[in-house]
Amino acid sequence: MKRLGIITRLNVQNGTALVKEGDIIREGTMLVGGYLEGKYTGTRYVHSLADIQAKIWYSKKEKFSYKQQLKKPSNATETKYSIKINNFTINFYKTLSKFKNYDTIMESKKMNLFSNFYLPIEIIKMTNSEFYYEEVIYTEEELLEVAKTKLETELLEEIESKDDIINEQVNVYKFDDGIELEIIYEVLEEIGTEEKIVF
Repeated sequence: MKRLGIITRLNVQNGTALVKEGDIIREGTMLVGGYLEGKYTGTRYVHSLADIQAKIWYSKKEKFSYKQQLKKPSNATETKYSIKINNFTINFYKTLSKFKNYDTIMESKKMNLFSNFYLPIEIIKMTNSEFYYEEVIYTEEELLEVAKTKLETELLEEIESKDDIINEQVNVYKFDDGIELEIIYEVLEEIGTEEKIVF
């Protein structure tokens, strides 16, 4: 979904403004055209240049259940090795993992004779880390806190600076089995990107 915003400041140094202050815009909207139109000169193509600021709305909405299965590490690990020669792999283990639920991290190391001369041989190390699921039942207050932390973290990853947030709106919708949380940030941003003129 393309983000919405409203123009709060528009100062065009070169080019033709295609929007004005107060206009609602969508991500991808052309804001300034790379041309000037004169009564006697006709249309002249120029490098557009402008200082544009807008209020942009960032939002996240998600449903959360009171009863959840949380993934927890058991701290048990197992390590397995294999060797790869060109496209042929030899495993040094005979069985599958003894764990029911596990995450796998693979590391590979190429063999070298000298600092810049590598052989077509790789040693692969597989580390399986066991985890289990634990059922947790949250109260409404606890769930709201968990949900708010998750959505705020995701939103802040999309925003350049936390200081640019000028307004926050939180909507909570209650259900029998959980809540739906919506967080909307209103952010003041300098916007616009340069695009090449294609003739």
